[in-house]
Amino acid sequence: MNSSELKGYLTGLIFGDGYIDHGVTNRAFRIRSINKDFIEKIYNDLSSCTNFKMSIIFHKGGFANGCNHKDRWELYIKAHPYFAKKYHHFYDDFGKRVVTKDSLSWLNDKGLANWYCGDGYICLVGKNKGEIKDRRLEICTDRYSKETVEKMSVMLKNKFNLYTSLIKRKNSYRIRIKKDSYETFFNLVYPYMPESLKYKLWFGYDFQPKWMGDEMWKLQENLRSAIALTGNAEG
Repeated sequence: MNSSELKGYLTGLIFGDGYIDHGVTNRAFRIRSINKDFIEKIYNDLSSCTNFKMSIIFHKGGFANGCNHKDRWELYIKAHPYFAKKYHHFYDDFGKRVVTKDSLSWLNDKGLANWYCGDGYICLVGKNKGEIKDRRLEICTDRYSKETVEKMSVMLKNKFNLYTSLIKRKNSYRIRIKKDSYETFFNLVYPYMPESLKYKLWFGYDFQPKWMGDEMWKLQENLRSAIALTGNAEG
């Protein structure tokens, strides 16, 4: 990756589960996931194009603070001037997550895939009531203000031709990708996602919905076969 591609790659991580530590001249970067493959992929990708000093840390799951926690892997990048220079494109003076015109412009295909790997999911509409009525692609943006999520939504349309809507979740808003943009979205992110996370693109249909084209249905069938072989259905 060149410097521009690196910015876009890291932007997707930071929009999602990645975060930059507080500091002054140098700042560290961290990202955690219950999917080991994702963390190892990031490590390998960055090792090939940066001089970052990195390590992977394992956090054993268990019961704590009233919750059961799964095993997690953390990629830790030692404090580096690179992240100090980028910090205020992602956080305000109080450490709250924001975006800037620049950070929105940096996001690229690889970064979009990273963002979805971390915070994307398929929402099963009606599951809580015992009957799944629909399946929708969404990105969790609970840590951002409504205004910021709106800016992200506009960016997705202008830069990637992805049409989205905002979905209210209690006191926050999430991004829902519209069905007309599913195929475009799949083509953008599929090549850059680790195999063990591609289940996040599988809708779980036993039949081809009327709205789904033949090419996309073929991909869904391939994903079904891959998931059946690996038994991977969460991450």
